Amino acid sequence: MDFAFLFKKLLTLAALVDPFLAVPMFLAATSKMSVAERIRFARQLGLTVGVGLLGGGVIGMHVLSIMGVSLAAMQFAGGTIAMLVALAMVMAKEETVKMSAGEKTSAETAASIVPLGIPLLVGPAALSYVMATSHFSQAWDLVHIVLPPVLVGILTWVVFEVAGKSQKLFSSNALSVLERVAGFLLAAIAVEMMATGLKGMFPLLSN
Repeated sequence: MDFAFLFKKLLTLAALVDPFLAVPMFLAATSKMSVAERIRFARQLGLTVGVGLLGGGVIGMHVLSIMGVSLAAMQFAGGTIAMLVALAMVMAKEETVKMSAGEKTSAETAASIVPLGIPLLVGPAALSYVMATSHFSQAWDLVHIVLPPVLVGILTWVVFEVAGKSQKLFSSNALSVLERVAGFLLAAIAVEMMATGLKGMFPLLSN
């Protein structure tokens, strides 16, 4: 087994996911949650990242090929979803629907998947990387296919759990400002994703 390749893949994948960059968005999304809810939310994000990367590495390219979906189309769609959420964050839209405890838990789970988990953390760059480096020819290859996504998922969980526990140090006004800044940052990331997707679908735009 090539330990140098395994270490390189782990570091590259961690850099592409970069949970530290998404901490402001995590704090903004969980500003009205209790500490226990934020910890659960962090765990859901870690699970989403780990499973998303693992799924992308194992079956991602095959599914896209069967469905006739290009990676560029995924980039544009992911950017569009991220932009819609970013606009809501910048305009600080309040929750207008009362939810039961069960509905709230379900909503938190969905929110951890879109857009924080996918496509912000598990974005086209991370997915394309695991797809391109997840070749299976012998039993040892399972280690570099499975281990990096799992470890990056755990890293994501730890980063957001620590951030969630320290959120009480911020005032409501600071969190409100943070939400708008995070929304602006997410909008910029969304524009980059959409632009990359458009260039992939229409190569003439790159000229």
